[in-house]
Amino acid sequence: MKKQIILYCLSYILFLPFLNAQTVVHQLSSNDFVKEFDIAGPFHQKGLAADQWTDLLEIDFLEEEGSTIENISAYNWNAIKTNANHLLDFNQILNDTAVAVAYASFNIEAKAATNALLLIYVQDGAKIYVNDQYISTYFGGTWGRLEPFQVYLKKGINSVVIKVPNKDWGWMLSVKVLEEEVGKAYLDKEKEKIEYLSFLNSGLKATMDPDFNSVFKQGKFPELVFEMPGLARKYLGNYSMSVRWFDRECKEVKYPKEAGAYAYYAEIKGSNGRLLKKSKTLYCLPNDWMGWNERLRADLEYIPFNGIPKSIWSEHKKAIGDFIGFDFLKSILLGDDAAILLSFLDEVHNKDLAPDPFLTPLILDGNYHAKLKQKILNIDGKYPSLKAAKTLKFSTPTLHDPPERDRKKLKILTSELEAVGKEWMENGGSPFDMLIAQKGETVFHGSFGTDGYGSFTTETTSEIASITKLFTGILFAQYVEQGIIGIDDPVGKYLTEFPLTGPKALTLRHCFTHTSGFYGHGLFDGVHNTWLENSLADVIKNDTVGTRHNYNGMGYDLAGKVMEVVSGKSVFTLLQEYLYEPLGMKNTIHEWDLGYSVHSTAHDLAKVAQLLLNKGSYGNQQFFSKEVYDQIIPVDLNSFYPDIHQKWGIGITMMNWWLPDENRFLLSPNIIGHGSATSSVFWVIPDLDMVITQSRRRGNRDFAKYFKKMISIVESHF
Repeated sequence: MKKQIILYCLSYILFLPFLNAQTVVHQLSSNDFVKEFDIAGPFHQKGLAADQWTDLLEIDFLEEEGSTIENISAYNWNAIKTNANHLLDFNQILNDTAVAVAYASFNIEAKAATNALLLIYVQDGAKIYVNDQYISTYFGGTWGRLEPFQVYLKKGINSVVIKVPNKDWGWMLSVKVLEEEVGKAYLDKEKEKIEYLSFLNSGLKATMDPDFNSVFKQGKFPELVFEMPGLARKYLGNYSMSVRWFDRECKEVKYPKEAGAYAYYAEIKGSNGRLLKKSKTLYCLPNDWMGWNERLRADLEYIPFNGIPKSIWSEHKKAIGDFIGFDFLKSILLGDDAAILLSFLDEVHNKDLAPDPFLTPLILDGNYHAKLKQKILNIDGKYPSLKAAKTLKFSTPTLHDPPERDRKKLKILTSELEAVGKEWMENGGSPFDMLIAQKGETVFHGSFGTDGYGSFTTETTSEIASITKLFTGILFAQYVEQGIIGIDDPVGKYLTEFPLTGPKALTLRHCFTHTSGFYGHGLFDGVHNTWLENSLADVIKNDTVGTRHNYNGMGYDLAGKVMEVVSGKSVFTLLQEYLYEPLGMKNTIHEWDLGYSVHSTAHDLAKVAQLLLNKGSYGNQQFFSKEVYDQIIPVDLNSFYPDIHQKWGIGITMMNWWLPDENRFLLSPNIIGHGSATSSVFWVIPDLDMVITQSRRRGNRDFAKYFKKMISIVESHF
């Protein structure tokens, strides 16, 4: 018989704000998320830097840290309900993003002594107490993952206190409680899921020579075997493998006559009907090359890792160079991706290719495999090529300096913003650059602070994280504009792993609005996996497509595969040719993923923002029409999916900032753009004809406080 656990949480008597919390019990269903917490905070430790945030877990901010809240008289507690996604967002409650800590408490009533399972999601870690006893410390990190903690519950009321630190942003908590047998079943299921994902993620390796992995010698192609043969047998049963080999011109060959780059395409058929598809670049070494006879030294630029100063790096440069050179040699012999670099060197040499920011080993390899995939699928030439932006007979606003007569008026705005930026840096803020433009005129453009890399300038590129998703959506909008791909087209129209109808019939809209049923970022090597759809089609459940909103990057990577398969080019080449280069985004770097990974500047971000503000045009270039603009901006998803109440567009969402104390929105109620894990900013404000952008490596101390100050200054001037 299952042991039932009834969950309760404590409530705060709102009309007695200066008294300690009273125990008002709210019943929750068994095996459910905690829907209400009592919280205390925020607490800070003077002088604690952002990179010391883990120290917050070791400081007892409350007199009796692990005690039930009725035993703590030193601080008042407030009862707070979670949101629709079962998340307690401390930032919305405490309005504080500094290096800080908060406590969350709730009660569980068990009808009998039992072992239970707490599933806890936090961004930056947690310290957990049950019945005043320390249970565990966890340092978080995995977006959306519920980390399991087994706890013993006595009969009756059990108190749970969770201490949650925050290093810069993403200060959230979610807790689900499972009874003993349900908890065991959950852990078994999670173990099975992780194992199955490991199987899908596993690749093939060459067996010709134990010293080599992605390279081989002339004569014949190596045989390929699974990296995890045990898992392959478990999930495929008996299986057969057919392999085709291609040279660098995508010509199918039977043996490697010459040294150079080759690629395989393998189909693995299991006795259970499962079909896996794998492709990879390998490199054929000259037979007379002796790797062990080489001695390499690398010259690697300084990396500000763990506070190590540049002087230490310079002082030990030879030892570092020797080690990295030796490691690089090993990667050629043993590494999985050495063939990509060697193939790149071959191609730039043989074709005399000039250096280019988007001529990289990864992107060049992506171009090759996109073209090869079209040949394998026999669709080369099936789809029309994407055309360059349409040339208009008139010009729409572009970013430009204000006329001389207006610059004097802007001096006050500039001095006020610079004062806040300076204060922010003095109080532990993270370096950043910022641009504000109205009607295309740059009314402010500046940079603030230094870090381990040196001074942060307006040309310093930094990770803009999930704003990358918006860029991916802007590229896709051009395919929609030219009628090549439709927003509501089923993915199966282009990638046959997905069905055209039924509960798993995924559309491009699903991919861009986080309603695909996917989760995570960069799984299965992301968009760099030529046959990503082969793995993703196997992890979608029949009951998830279009039924829930789950923020992820995999839908964007899958949409990228659709754009690649119709174009025969790497999606990163497409972004360069049809967005970054036409807009003159000289300080933008992008080659890893479509859900994150763009490195850029506030100025380059503002160009894309201005394009959106112009509803698809920039200068005399029209990337898409107003009609397509209206299709990609945020709408209530409830109009498409009855069970989902979120406002999303094609890579674009609402960025409104509600000020509860003032009962209004900051600056405007109609801000569109996208957020960022690094707290980079991408705001388009149509009713003010304005764009605001920031690029930064992290949010760091007091982001909300100082960013609000800056926007309030903008508000006062416009």
